Amino acid sequence: MTTEQKAAQEATPPAAAAPEAAASEAAHRITRPPALRAARHATRLTVALGATALLLTGCGQLDGPERLSADCTVVVDGSGSGADSENGFRAKEKLKTTVPGFLADQKCRYVSYAPITAASAASSCQVPRIDLDPDADKRSERESLWNQTRVIAQAGAEKMLDCARERQPGSDVLGGLERASKVPRDGDGTYHVLVISDFDQSDPDFRLSKFELETPAQRDKAVDALVAVRGVPELPDTTVHRVGFAMRGGKTTPERAEQMGQFWQQVLEKEVKVGVDDGYGA
Repeated sequence: MTTEQKAAQEATPPAAAAPEAAASEAAHRITRPPALRAARHATRLTVALGATALLLTGCGQLDGPERLSADCTVVVDGSGSGADSENGFRAKEKLKTTVPGFLADQKCRYVSYAPITAASAASSCQVPRIDLDPDADKRSERESLWNQTRVIAQAGAEKMLDCARERQPGSDVLGGLERASKVPRDGDGTYHVLVISDFDQSDPDFRLSKFELETPAQRDKAVDALVAVRGVPELPDTTVHRVGFAMRGGKTTPERAEQMGQFWQQVLEKEVKVGVDDGYGA
């Protein structure tokens, strides 16, 4: 071989792969197992879904409007001490000014009612329970729905008060809480019970006005007597919101009001074991 032929051979690029080798490589690419391709696709999908979940978590829930969730009950005092005059604590007036804010603040979904009469637990007064945020209503703007259903709930509370005043008027406050303990509880979190009453327990079996409450021993005696005739309602995970406490047209002295406060603190917090809130005013 001449020198020129050797140089030409060295300058010539390597030949392409043999046809058999090329065909084998192509077949290898084409016949990749389906299970492997599916696994790789699933991996990519999982990563994408994870990223989406993180994005939604960071931005908050995007699956619909906020919903109401709490169970609530309105307990109303039909005794004469709640008269809508200077001689009473004006139960209906307090009901009208307090109930709307209470329902909104506590995000009440289910609203029940209970009377305070001379025999509250056995009272024939009944007002149907109301769902303020029904699933059957599909509107996306829930606030307008709640405004409508809260008006209905307000009317229900007034109806219960009218009944309590007409049938066996009295002031069995603990019996009213017993009624509240019997209503269904389908919501979430704390059970909120709004009690519109002066809390001057007065029924055929127990009259708070007959007991001295100045000393711890006297209050213990009164608490034991009340629990003996009325028992202790079962109200787990409950807050009692009091409105009108110790108000009776100015007839309750500051000293007696303080003693009543200590008495009811012992009854509610130690015996019934509920939280007490006076944030909606006297």
